[in-house]
Amino acid sequence: MNNPNLLIPSVAEDIAISQEQEVNTSRRTAIKQLAVFCGLALSANSLSALAGAVTAPTDFNRSKKTLFNTDQLALVRELGEIIIPTTDTPGAIAAGVHDFINHFVVYCADKDEQQQLVSGLKTIADRAQNDFKKPFLSLDKNQQFDLLTNMEKATNGFTPADRAFFKQLKGLVTFGYYTSEIGATQELAYLAIPGGYKGNFKFKEVGKAWAIPY
Repeated sequence: MNNPNLLIPSVAEDIAISQEQEVNTSRRTAIKQLAVFCGLALSANSLSALAGAVTAPTDFNRSKKTLFNTDQLALVRELGEIIIPTTDTPGAIAAGVHDFINHFVVYCADKDEQQQLVSGLKTIADRAQNDFKKPFLSLDKNQQFDLLTNMEKATNGFTPADRAFFKQLKGLVTFGYYTSEIGATQELAYLAIPGGYKGNFKFKEVGKAWAIPY
């Protein structure tokens, strides 16, 4: 007769695997919901790939592939900092948002999404050169802001497609920032293992919104 105790390690292992799978499923669901909340318009496959990519710890600057050339990546870096600048907390550059977007474009985005991002960056570069005779990175802050404001409003020669690109870029910057360690722990209030539930808590006592520990 088989020893029933021999089954215990196998059962315990199965339970542990099942629990880990449930946690991973919950984490991916939370990440997908956050992506939608940030305004990202992604295909189902891209959204799933994104949820799978954002698992801690993730070091996006180790990505081996890139779709952006050096100038495009530098532009993404600057645009991220304009969207979420350094204030009393670190901005998008410190959070490595440009590395996240570079990773997303190669490993998560489909071809249409890749094309939209690359074309949008080219539009910004071309408009800066045409309007100011300078690269975007050489413009002063007011010129950069005016150009991007017109793009966001689809005015002064910018199209609804340009506006859609900028909305997507802002969504990627926001998502990349708030899923980074800096965004989740310094910009947001973070508590890995929350204490008791308090349904009526004065915001001024916290001072910032809470991160979701997925």
